[in-house]
Amino acid sequence: HGNTSGYLSPSANLKFSDVPTGIDGIRAIPTAGLAQILAFFALVELAWMPASKYDGDYGVGYFGNDILDPEEKARKLNVELNNGRAAMFGILGLMMHEQLGGSIPIVGQM
Repeated sequence: HGNTSGYLSPSANLKFSDVPTGIDGIRAIPTAGLAQILAFFALVELAWMPASKYDGDYGVGYFGNDILDPEEKARKLNVELNNGRAAMFGILGLMMHEQLGGSIPIVGQM
C-alpha cells in the first residue's frame, strides 16, 4: 500500500500511514470520522440521489449528455448496475480472502 505523510485526524494525531490495510483499517478511524462518513452517505442517499429511484436514472446524464434513445438508456443503466454488482463481489472476495488468513495476489501479503 502507498504511504501518505498527511494526517487522517490531526486532533487524534493519526496519520494515514498509521492506518493498517484491509478490514482492520476501519477500526483505526476515530468514531467522529466514521460519523462524518456515514452522515455524508446519508445526505447523498436521502437528499441528493434518493435510493427510491430504482431505475438508476437520477437525471444527471451520461458525462453531462442526456441519452434520448430509451433502448440505449436502458442498456447503459443495466451495464452500470451490473458493473456495480461485479465490483461488490470483487471487494467481498478480497475481504473474505483476507479474513481466511491468506495473502491476496493482487494486493500482496496483508
